[in-house]
Amino acid sequence: MLQNIRDNIQGVAAKIIIGLMIVPFALYGIDFLFSGSTETPVAVVNGEKVSQYELDQALAMQKRQLLAMMGDNIDPGLLDDAVLRRPALDSLIRQKVLLQAAEEAGIAVPDRVLNQTIMQMPQFQEGGRFSTERFRQILAAQGFTPQLFRSLLRTDLLIDQLNQGVAGSTFITDFQESAAIRLGDQKRSFYYLTVDTERFAEQATPSAEAIEAYYQQNQSRFKSPEAVRVAYLELKIEDFYQPVAEEDIRAAYQQEIESAKQLTERRAAHILLEGSNDEARQKLEAARERILAGENFADVAKELSDDFGSAEQGGDLGFSAGDTFPEAFEDALAELEVGEVSEPVETDAGLHLVKLLEVREPDVASLESRRAELERQLQERAAKPRLVSEVEALRDLVFNADGLEEPAKALELEVQESDWLTADQNEGLLAHSAVKAAAFNAELREQGYNSEVFEVSPSHYVVLHPIAHRPPEVQPLADVRDVIVATLKEQEGRERADDVARELMAALRAGESAEALAKKTEGVDWQVAVRSSRQDSSIAESVRRKVFQMARPQEGGNVAMTRDAGGNSVVIQLTNVYDGERSLVAENRRRELLAGAQRVQANQSYNAYFASLMRRAEVKYN
Repeated sequence: MLQNIRDNIQGVAAKIIIGLMIVPFALYGIDFLFSGSTETPVAVVNGEKVSQYELDQALAMQKRQLLAMMGDNIDPGLLDDAVLRRPALDSLIRQKVLLQAAEEAGIAVPDRVLNQTIMQMPQFQEGGRFSTERFRQILAAQGFTPQLFRSLLRTDLLIDQLNQGVAGSTFITDFQESAAIRLGDQKRSFYYLTVDTERFAEQATPSAEAIEAYYQQNQSRFKSPEAVRVAYLELKIEDFYQPVAEEDIRAAYQQEIESAKQLTERRAAHILLEGSNDEARQKLEAARERILAGENFADVAKELSDDFGSAEQGGDLGFSAGDTFPEAFEDALAELEVGEVSEPVETDAGLHLVKLLEVREPDVASLESRRAELERQLQERAAKPRLVSEVEALRDLVFNADGLEEPAKALELEVQESDWLTADQNEGLLAHSAVKAAAFNAELREQGYNSEVFEVSPSHYVVLHPIAHRPPEVQPLADVRDVIVATLKEQEGRERADDVARELMAALRAGESAEALAKKTEGVDWQVAVRSSRQDSSIAESVRRKVFQMARPQEGGNVAMTRDAGGNSVVIQLTNVYDGERSLVAENRRRELLAGAQRVQANQSYNAYFASLMRRAEVKYN
C-alpha cells in the first residue's frame, strides 16, 4: 500500500481508476470501513468476515499498481474485475490471517508511532518538514481519506512487526555459519580462453546459394512497411490572428496586476483544540494569554494542539492564497498583521488560535517583458470564436463531400498532400494517434470517404482523405542483401568460434596448457584468474557466474564453455577451489556473510510460519 502512495500515478487511465476508487466512498461513506455491514461477506476467515467493500478497495489498489507499472498502454483486459477478483480476495484473506496472528501475539501500533511514521514519509514533506496541506492533497488525489490511509498504514505496520518478530527469533547454527563463510568467501583459480567471434565473422564469405536460401526462408522479415499518402486540410488558430491595439495590451497588463494582488499568500500557524465547548474555548483563551504574555507560540502549539501534524512544526501550516483553510479561518488570517494572534476561531475541526507568520506577494513582470505574450493571448481570444465556427463549417462540408476540394474552396483553404507515411512514424501528421488510425483505415481508403475532423489540439484541427496506398511487399533481394550477408557472417562466425572452443576444450582435457593453445590458435586470447571471488568485477559476469557453477576440479582441471556479453565463445579451465576460512576472513566481510545467511534463514522461517498459519486457518468463500 505504501508503494502506491510513493509512486506518481499519471495519465488518463490512472485518473479513471482513481475515479473508480472514489465511487465506494460516495456510495457507502468512510464509516462503512469501520462499521459492520449486513451484506453477505465475500469470505470468512477464522470467523472474521471479509466484506465486499474491502474487496472493492483491494481491486482498486491492484488496478492502480498495474497502471503504475504499465501506464496508459495497459491492456484493458488486465483491469477486468473477473480477472483480478480472486487474486485480490486471496490477498485479503492472507492479510486477515496475519492480522489475527499479530493480535494473538499482542502486537499493536500506538497512535504515536503511526503519527511519527506518517510525518517521516518524504512524500508528505516540503523543505524537509511534514506538510499537513501536502498530506491531504496527495491522499485526496489518490482517492484516500486520512482515516482510511491511517487504517491501511496501521495494517502494514502490524504485519511488518509480526514479520520482524519472527525474523528476530531466528538464528543460524554453527554449521550454517561455517557454510556461509565457506561458500560465500570461496575463491577459485582458473584459465579462460576467449575465442573472437567477430574475427571469424569477418573471415566468413556466405555463398550466393546461402544468401538466396536465407532470403527465401525469411521473407516475412524483409517486407516493406505498409505506406499511405493522404490529402488533408488544416485549421489553426494562428490563421485567424489579427493585429492588437496598444490600448488593449495595456488594459490586459493592468488586469494582470490586479489579478496578482489577489494571489497574495499568507503563511499561517495554528493551535487546534478539537470540539467547541466552553472548556475548550477557555483553555484556548488561556493559551492566547500565555502567548501575549511572551510565551513562544510554537512551544504552546507543541504542548496543546490536537493537530499532530502541525504541532511538531510549532503549528506551522504553510502558505495559503485564501482558499486552503475553512472560510472562518481564512477571514481571521486576512485580518491579522504579521506576528499577531487571533481570538479563538471556530471551524468544523474545532477551535483555533491563528497566527500570521509571513506575507508573500507575487512579483509582477514589466509590460515590455509581457507584451508578446499578452498580444498572443488577445489574438487567441479574438480568434477562438472564428476557429470554432470554421471547424463546425468544415465538419458539415466534409461529411458528404467527395474529397476535399469543395470544402477547401468553400472555406478558402489549401489542400495539402503528404509524402508516403508508414505506421512506425510518430511525428508530423502521425503524432496524433487518431489521425494515424484514420490514415491507415481500410474502410476510408476502400470507400473513398473523408475522415472526421480531428482535434489535434484545442487550436489545431485536421481532416484527411486517402489518395494512395502501398501494401507491405517483400523487398527485392538486392535491397536486403547486405543485411542478409551481415546476419550470415555473424552466424558463421559464431559457429566457427564454437567449433574452435570445442576443440580447445578437448585439448585442455587431454593435458595441453591454456597458454600453449592460445599461442597456436588464431583468434584466441587467454587469461588467468588466481583466487578470484564471486564479486571480482575484473572478470566478465557471465564467465564468473559459470565458474562458480562448475563442479570442483578433478585431476587436470574441470572444463566448460560459455559466452560473454559480446557474443564471444569462452572456454574455462577451473584448476582450484579455495573455501572461505573463518580465520582468514576480515571481520566486516564475516559480518556481511553472516547477515546474508541470517536474512535467508529469517525469510525461510517467516515463510514456514506463514504457511503453518494458512494451513490452520478456516476459510470459507461465498
